[in-house]
Amino acid sequence: MTSAKRIAYYYTYLTVGVITVVSIVFYVLIVLFPGIFLPYRIWIFVAFLIINGVLIYLVGKRYATYMIKRIDSTYQSEKAFISNASHELNNPLTAIQGECEIALMRERTPAEYQSSLQRILSETKRIIQLMKHLMFLSKGEEEILKAVTEPVFLAEFLMQFMENRIQFSPDNFAFNIEVNPQLLKTALGNIIGNALKYSGDKTVEIRIRGTVLEIEDQGIGIPPEELERIFQPFYRATNTRGYAGNGIGLSLSIRILSIYGAEVAIMSTLNRGTTVRIAFP
Repeated sequence: MTSAKRIAYYYTYLTVGVITVVSIVFYVLIVLFPGIFLPYRIWIFVAFLIINGVLIYLVGKRYATYMIKRIDSTYQSEKAFISNASHELNNPLTAIQGECEIALMRERTPAEYQSSLQRILSETKRIIQLMKHLMFLSKGEEEILKAVTEPVFLAEFLMQFMENRIQFSPDNFAFNIEVNPQLLKTALGNIIGNALKYSGDKTVEIRIRGTVLEIEDQGIGIPPEELERIFQPFYRATNTRGYAGNGIGLSLSIRILSIYGAEVAIMSTLNRGTTVRIAFP
């Protein structure tokens, strides 16, 4: 069930509950004290309608206020998303255009043309990868959940990411989750890739403890005042300017993991490292 449906159901149940409680209170008063309340049954009925109307108005107002704030937040996020996406797409396209213009300014050697084509190819791949990520982020939860799933043994699945700089210590080889393997590979690959990228030549430790996966690096860390913002698409911490990337991988990973019910927490100390904790349901 999507979050929007959960919220709608919550307020519907709340409204029905309020009406039910008020109805029961009036009924009990009439049954227990008929001599007092029956002569005024018309006024009691009017009071019943007024009280229910006021309570429904308050619940409805609260729901409307919540939804307006949510719509405004979504609108602002969409504006920022489109602006950042345009910027990220503009960079490689500008690089391709510049490379073509330089190559056409005069006759060049075959080696120089090959070098230009290599740079164009690199920027084209960057655009294609970015477009794939953008297309995925534009999908709704229900559409993503339609992807074919299968049981995946997490410890075995993580072996595809192993390399010399990774220390892997699972304590639960039997733990499995029902997911789409390709989506899980994208989610975990982005997080592990970030850990390796920002750690230089230092070791990255991956642990499975029960149903919790932890990925810990010894890298540059994240400034504490920016920790909450790194979940936003395209946001990159101020100390990552010298590293390649577009700031979309982590938000993509969190989106995939949250859809499958996993809770992601990030703990980081500047210049000491970052730990990503993924608690699967």
